[in-house]
Amino acid sequence: MQLKLTSKERLVLYGLARYPGLSDIDLATRIDVDRSTIFKSKRKFRDWQLIRLMNVPSGITVGGEILTSIFAKFSPTAPIEVRSESEALLEWIGHPNCVFHTATDTDSFSMVYSRSLSDFKSSFDPLIDEYAQKGFIDDVICSHYPFSSTSHSADAAVAVNRIFELDRPDLPQELISESSSQLEDMKLTDKDKLTLYAFVKYPMLSDLELSRRTGISRPTISGKRTKFFQNGLLTREANIDWQKICCELITFYRLELGRGVSWEEQEMVHASLRRMGAPLFTYLQRGEAFGAFLSENYTDLKKKVNSEIRTLAEMALIDDPPMLMIMPLDMIVESKRDYAPMVAGMLGIEKEI
Repeated sequence: MQLKLTSKERLVLYGLARYPGLSDIDLATRIDVDRSTIFKSKRKFRDWQLIRLMNVPSGITVGGEILTSIFAKFSPTAPIEVRSESEALLEWIGHPNCVFHTATDTDSFSMVYSRSLSDFKSSFDPLIDEYAQKGFIDDVICSHYPFSSTSHSADAAVAVNRIFELDRPDLPQELISESSSQLEDMKLTDKDKLTLYAFVKYPMLSDLELSRRTGISRPTISGKRTKFFQNGLLTREANIDWQKICCELITFYRLELGRGVSWEEQEMVHASLRRMGAPLFTYLQRGEAFGAFLSENYTDLKKKVNSEIRTLAEMALIDDPPMLMIMPLDMIVESKRDYAPMVAGMLGIEKEI
């Protein structure tokens, strides 16, 4: 049963997704909702476990070189209860570098951070091979996106706006890039690493509580928080349980662009991908993109995808239709989004906090 949100609660949900780092006072000004309504709505959202605010680390900062998307299609004879008999399943999902994973009985999508291509292959090729040897996999596609040449957008706010038809004038438009020299040249001290890990593992704890857990002074924690967000080492994102409020389907896609497509034309592709549904995220490198969006139903999905793909093909921006992995939200059997183990492993954090 889906939750019913009032018009004010919908605005608050949008505000938390659009401005996840703001105080209630500042958020009230941005979305024109009084502070008491924001407080009450946030309490409801916590009770419903509707939204989780996360601190997402820059891949370059933690020592990563590539992000890999993995699309896997499983044999009809290998549903989750069969696959769970293999140790490879737990190793795949539980691998610290696997920061995102969603699966049904027949399909899965994963995102993996790695220090290098060889690092990825040494960790995941044996798991994929074991799946193949047991006859679990019909097909698997791995695509590699170097952090230094990949842009992305986190679109939870756009999705909330689209789903509830809020017609907000302040939608985020920009693509985020990690290729700045500011990130590449930054050297993290041991205190930086521990504090960064603490921010990712405990995004909702106060500076005082993080000071107690890490043994680092509260002023130092506060200063590093400001520094990390200002310099792009961390970004604040909203993780929403969409099934509780709307939509039937989540679609993960992979799209190859035509040869010679410019960066300006890639931005046009990005805008088109956002119109295929209620967008969740997009990752773009030259010649290729992947991401996810929500749809109310299959008819709505097909109508919008067909329209946008036709337009992109007529503009010679793509040669082939995208690969689509469509998952009914109520059929998802596995779900993970967790960056903390990856950060601990990449930065060599051994202290328990």
